[in-house]
Amino acid sequence: MTDTTPSAMHQLRDATRSEHDRAENHTFQQALVRGDLSRNAYAAWLEQMYLIHHSLESALREAATSHERVRNVVHDYQYQVQYLLEDLEFLRIDPATIESLPATQKFASFVAKAKEDPLVLLGLHYVLEGSNNGSRYIARHVARAYDLAPGPGLRYLDPYGDQQREYWTAFKNDMGSDSFTDNETGRLIEAAKQMYRTVADLSDDLADLS
Repeated sequence: MTDTTPSAMHQLRDATRSEHDRAENHTFQQALVRGDLSRNAYAAWLEQMYLIHHSLESALREAATSHERVRNVVHDYQYQVQYLLEDLEFLRIDPATIESLPATQKFASFVAKAKEDPLVLLGLHYVLEGSNNGSRYIARHVARAYDLAPGPGLRYLDPYGDQQREYWTAFKNDMGSDSFTDNETGRLIEAAKQMYRTVADLSDDLADLS
């Protein structure tokens, strides 16, 4: 009998569609996509994404030391803190001075509790890694809005350049090479939903500031 159960990647996509759409269609995110945010609002968004990635990537690096699943999927080039630091330096922002907004604080607490479950960390990572597919498009609008050349200032939005499709295909293949039980897939999905909710909640926080 042929196994017709959808892959974990397909289930992640389908089961999180409503959360994805809510985050993507937020007025703040739509303004970012169009390049309509003020430069200060764009900088504030990068600041909070730096804190979010720092929390998650610190946990992923720690998990990789003892969990093969994390090592098999998460590779050094996927860590985005390095790109965010380049953008913050370009914008003359000292990372040490950044204050967490409520959504960012809540996310850090969630990650701290999830450190023992690598599947939760992978579910969070799936959303952020997948967001790079659309970010290349956003980068073009942001570049025009703030008169930025490719490179620092846009590194987080376009970290992989022409290798974007290749890297996303590799990520999907790496995730697909593992056999997840229904319980494990459920944990991946719930974590991905939490990541999308964090993006939406952060957009609310940032909208209040812009």
